[in-house]
Amino acid sequence: MIRNITILAFATFSFSLFAQISTGGKPYGLRAGLDLQEVPTIHAGPFDALAVAAEDAAREAAGLIPAYSRLLPVNAGPGDAGLWTDLPNGDRIWRLRVISDGALATELYFTDFLMPDNASLYVYGEDGAQVIGGFTAFNNSDDGRFATSLIPGEACIVEYHEPAAVVGLGHLYVASIGHAYRNVEDFMDASGPCQVDVNCSEGSAWTEQRDAAVRIGIVDSGLGYWCSGALVNNVAQDCKPYFLTAQHCGDGTSASDFNQWKFYFNYERSGCGSGGSTSSHVVVGCTKRGSSNDGGGDSGSDFLLLEANNAVIPTSYHPYWAGWDATGTGSSGGVCIHHPSGDRKKISTFNGNTSSMSWGGVPNTHWRVYWSATANGYGVTEGGSSGSPLFNSSHRIIGTLTGGGSSCTNTNYPDYFGKVSYHWQSNPGPASTRLKAWLDPQSTGTLTLNGSYDPCGASIGINELSNTVQRLEVFPNPTTDEALINIPQIARHYGSLEVHDMGGRLVANVAVGSATSHRLDTTTLDGGAYVLRLVAEEKVIGTAPLIVVRP
Repeated sequence: MIRNITILAFATFSFSLFAQISTGGKPYGLRAGLDLQEVPTIHAGPFDALAVAAEDAAREAAGLIPAYSRLLPVNAGPGDAGLWTDLPNGDRIWRLRVISDGALATELYFTDFLMPDNASLYVYGEDGAQVIGGFTAFNNSDDGRFATSLIPGEACIVEYHEPAAVVGLGHLYVASIGHAYRNVEDFMDASGPCQVDVNCSEGSAWTEQRDAAVRIGIVDSGLGYWCSGALVNNVAQDCKPYFLTAQHCGDGTSASDFNQWKFYFNYERSGCGSGGSTSSHVVVGCTKRGSSNDGGGDSGSDFLLLEANNAVIPTSYHPYWAGWDATGTGSSGGVCIHHPSGDRKKISTFNGNTSSMSWGGVPNTHWRVYWSATANGYGVTEGGSSGSPLFNSSHRIIGTLTGGGSSCTNTNYPDYFGKVSYHWQSNPGPASTRLKAWLDPQSTGTLTLNGSYDPCGASIGINELSNTVQRLEVFPNPTTDEALINIPQIARHYGSLEVHDMGGRLVANVAVGSATSHRLDTTTLDGGAYVLRLVAEEKVIGTAPLIVVRP
């Protein structure tokens, strides 16, 4: 159903940085208090619980990664569904409610996704409590595909805002909805009771490696499932967004499905066994670069290297590019950091020696590891841990998880990690697909590399974040020509104010002087979202969003 109505404008604006790569903020419909009951509803194709249960049982029997969702058809867009609302200034918004009956949570998969300049898309729950977006032209991809992270509940509302200057230029099509039916809820543990949160004492020496580890939302042939992986450094140290995981997580995955994979940073409890977690630090879409070409470990070491389609990981995610060791040297002690059953980030510890073993018949492709009991549990691995990094005692990755028998009821069973040294240049297939071709493309002979929060030398120019980052006061925000920023005492005389775009690139840098406030000229900035960072003595003192509006 397509309808048009005209309403009065509403001026309130808010902004949040904590979201899938986006401008944040609040959609017009919620700001203006538009009636959600009038939004037309479309129901996704039916979810056949009995058939899904049978398929999941067959997957488990075959040793495949358990699914958490099924993609169901929606096939709706502004041309044939939803509600158009005309705004007094000539802009317009389009809204549609999508329901997948009985889902614990939903995620949307778009095709023909094209945001014109200054247009934006939001997705939110029926009560408006959880909002993701706004997604803008920054999120456009070459093949027009896009996906959102999970929204709790069986229904979500899509809201597209199209400025008058670009009316009719946007493209948007909701092809399917991810009907999530397990392993997705923040208020309950999906993994076994023996697992150890990464922010327990066991993880205190591994905070950098923690920030490299990611949960990966896989899309493959209509299924959604979880794997784990890590952002990894390369010898060029150019901040390329390479993710290392397991071949069996994406064996046979199409390029179009890769474009809808999601990489979740910082999905972890803030404390040990308690505390909040964010599931909105997400990067969408990737391209396959290297792989073991071995069917997922049948004849090799089971690795997959992906490059995010977004060239820059937002600095607000605090990404760490993990180091690695391709020498083939084992380790006495180390950890695995992973997302068992897609749960919040966990850490498993081993205190013995790694052993060189085979997995699929080819000798010496994998490290065998036995886990150790620790102060807060007995970390093991589960479905969803596949592809997770094994860090040696020098805090470098030496392997990626293929599988094994460990569980909370079988803590004395081993797990097997494909060796980085075998990933390097020993797997079948063309040399161009081996790990060395991507992590050392100039063939420097480097076999060990440390990790870094800023391997490309800092467009941002800071060493570490301060432990006491403040929220800067900015007024007005949004702004058209200048913004007044209050300067904390600690940054006066020697601080500088940096302006970064949403990709993390530095676009302006000014000294703040000795005044208690600074008037920032924004006339040279393009319209859009930015991040302000107040830096003093190479520490971030304060940060805030900044929205620049152009007529």
